Amino acid sequence: MKKIHLISALVALFGTTQWCAAQSKATFYTNNGNFVVDLYDTMQPITTNNFKTLVNAKFYDGVIFHRVINGFMIQGGDPTGTGAGGPGYTIMDEFDAAASNIQKSIAMANSGPNTGGSQFFINLVNNTYLNPNHPVFGIVTSNFSVVQTIGAVATNASDRPLVDVVMDSIRITSWPTSVSTVGAESNRLLFEVYPNPANANSLVSIQSPKSQLVDLSVFDMFGKEYFKQGMHLQTGINTFSLKDLRMGDVRSGIYVIVIKDQHSVYNNRILLSR
Repeated sequence: MKKIHLISALVALFGTTQWCAAQSKATFYTNNGNFVVDLYDTMQPITTNNFKTLVNAKFYDGVIFHRVINGFMIQGGDPTGTGAGGPGYTIMDEFDAAASNIQKSIAMANSGPNTGGSQFFINLVNNTYLNPNHPVFGIVTSNFSVVQTIGAVATNASDRPLVDVVMDSIRITSWPTSVSTVGAESNRLLFEVYPNPANANSLVSIQSPKSQLVDLSVFDMFGKEYFKQGMHLQTGINTFSLKDLRMGDVRSGIYVIVIKDQHSVYNNRILLSR
């Protein structure tokens, strides 16, 4: 039986953007029913944002729970369905004493220290003996009975369900509110990166309410700055590629694009894949 190891990552806070206490919610839509997970945005920020990035990229759509052990946990998130797959990158361990492997909690699985990616499991019972090396990044808050139903399905000798338990999709259905330091909503920038998961040819689109000079920076998830430059935005939509941010040769992983204008700080996370 394959041993579960769990992971998360250290957090870097960018600029002066503040985050309210409300947490994101993720709804799991499965062929056995739906359930809701509250994510630990503030307590396990990098792990949570890694998960949310994958969710927003529809990475988990159609992925199965490939390992189910009644009285222990259900595990999924491997696009190959073998238990050996992932997103093509890893993230560092992130631990918080308040995040415990109690019943209903969700944690990321890995194959050793600092090797987490996309696989996760949900504890069917209190598995606090897994602490502190097996951190969690959220907890089921609605329809845990669906998780228990999945945990009771028939499995083979490898703990794989005899009938596939499929996540039709996972969607972020509630978000914490980003609080701008200054400025009215009408003066805010809007920007996105597409496609995301991204490559060097992905485009950054910034909609500016006026002609203005901003500072644009790119950080990796450990806070290392890869790029910083003043940029003049025209009123309306401004578009350029990630190559223009000198990201043509950086390795796969999660990065944060940070834009500062005279009023506010904005950030957007991207999953860069090669």
